[in-house]
Amino acid sequence: MHEAEKMASHLFAHWATSYSGCDGGDIGTIRNRSIWFCGIEWGGGHAANVDELNTMFYQDVSTPPTGYGEWKENLSYIFNWQAMKLLAVIDGRQVSDYKLFAEEAQPFTVGGSGYFKMNLYPLAFRNTSHAHWVSEFAQATGFSEKSAYLQWIKRRRFPAMKSWVEKHRPKIIICTGITYMDDFRSAFGDEGMIVTTEHIDYRQLCYGVNKQGSLVIIIPFMVNRNGLTRNVSIQRFGERIRGLLSTPAA
Repeated sequence: MHEAEKMASHLFAHWATSYSGCDGGDIGTIRNRSIWFCGIEWGGGHAANVDELNTMFYQDVSTPPTGYGEWKENLSYIFNWQAMKLLAVIDGRQVSDYKLFAEEAQPFTVGGSGYFKMNLYPLAFRNTSHAHWVSEFAQATGFSEKSAYLQWIKRRRFPAMKSWVEKHRPKIIICTGITYMDDFRSAFGDEGMIVTTEHIDYRQLCYGVNKQGSLVIIIPFMVNRNGLTRNVSIQRFGERIRGLLSTPAA
């Protein structure tokens, strides 16, 4: 058994290989395929409190969460409204229509259809720095360092995510964070998936089609200074993704 396997607490392991880290929405079916939007990990940060973390690990996340209770959640956080802009363009609209799109399409919300929101890693941190992995996280999860937690997720959660793809066959999986390309490929791709890289406004757009027929898109993070933040660039990325959807391979 790998050393990280021994360290993981049973409570955490069950939670982390279920639908933790997902805001949810409509995960889709083979007949009605959804668009998945995947980040790296939740922002904000979970409280560094062992009791609170264990309480969270007890939560039943064995089924896909149904999403936000109110569509306005998609306009409450910068990550969400940037996602709305890109999804609006993929839907055939202009970036400037993102608020109307959020209200009409209601992605990631209870009762909405066609969109599901998730993260690679289930725990929330203010940013990806390993400095936030304090002793309380170590005690609750069983991992003394964040690097061990990340490796465990790759070994145990990513295969679970692959099974979600196999079961639900998303139409597109939009992944945000070029530097995490290998992780996204591990979670959603396969050995035979050929990844093509294009450049739009000096930023990378990477894509491939997995064996389930899902178009896997990897784009820059959408909220940092050097990422995909300008409306004109989001428009161009969205139009290109929409074009890729119309090709026979997608």
